[in-house]
Amino acid sequence: MEKLSIIIVNYKGWEPLKECLDSLTSLKAAEFDSEVIVVDNFSNDGNLKKFMEYYPDILFIENKGNYGFSNGNNLGARYATGEYLLFLNPDTIVTTEPLLSMLYLAEQNPGYFIVSSQQINPAGRKENPFNVFPSFWTINNIIKIFYLLFTGKVMRRLCNEHAMIFPDWVSGSVIMMRRKVFQRLGGWDEDFWLYSEDVDLCKRARDAGGVVALQCSPPITHKHGGTTRSNIRLSAFFKAHVIISTHIYFRKHSSGKRHFLLQAFLVINTMILKNFLPALLGMIFFPFNFTRQYLFIYFYLLKYYSRSLKNRSWFLDPKHIVLPEKK
Repeated sequence: MEKLSIIIVNYKGWEPLKECLDSLTSLKAAEFDSEVIVVDNFSNDGNLKKFMEYYPDILFIENKGNYGFSNGNNLGARYATGEYLLFLNPDTIVTTEPLLSMLYLAEQNPGYFIVSSQQINPAGRKENPFNVFPSFWTINNIIKIFYLLFTGKVMRRLCNEHAMIFPDWVSGSVIMMRRKVFQRLGGWDEDFWLYSEDVDLCKRARDAGGVVALQCSPPITHKHGGTTRSNIRLSAFFKAHVIISTHIYFRKHSSGKRHFLLQAFLVINTMILKNFLPALLGMIFFPFNFTRQYLFIYFYLLKYYSRSLKNRSWFLDPKHIVLPEKK
């Protein structure tokens, strides 16, 4: 069996990372030839050295800054020696079976450019880490529900009916691909700091004639949380970047009048329907704490849109994005 390089990008997620690495180091070596590479996006908190000592068989790379998920993945891939690459979130817990199954699928089906797996939370509930590509019909959640119903793309049911599904895109938390495919696609797009980089990667894979495949069983355990949910301010910051990354995605994958309408619709939906109205109603009917996150999101997006107008660009420089301080 070909060698598999497992690449994990970490930023101050040491507790879940330890669980992830413990699960990987306990894989059956006789059945699984692999290497593990951890890229630390400059946590700069003294823990990296401890982990390097505790896991001597794992390659740890310290990035020069927190330049984003794509940047960290690409850095790890440059050190990888395997024929296959598995990009894995640090808050996952992995067993031998799903990795062997994914590797078998990738080996037996060269047209599967990207292979992923169903994920479950620690309670065993399915995460369904896949979706349709962003479009006019998916920007607004209410419109999206009707779109999925009337087009037959109710994807949450598919894994209950089939062993394999072929969604538009799969989550970057678990993505396996051949090294040759990774190189052909040019790796992860570093214009994305966080979010939508997996959507973009899958879009480019499909545009290149490849298939995006997800196995429904056996699943991988995914324990969400960590840095992105540690407090209200940080949570709002990351939720704002979900929207920002969607603007960048539309800039890359649409043009002309369609591009203008997509961007305008996303701004209106985000600033009025999704955040302003809930924040306003929350201030009237609920305690202020209920609306704090909406207000923080609104503030971050106003700052982003002001900068975009000034620079006449939807792009941000990932090397100049600074996380808000915890308060």
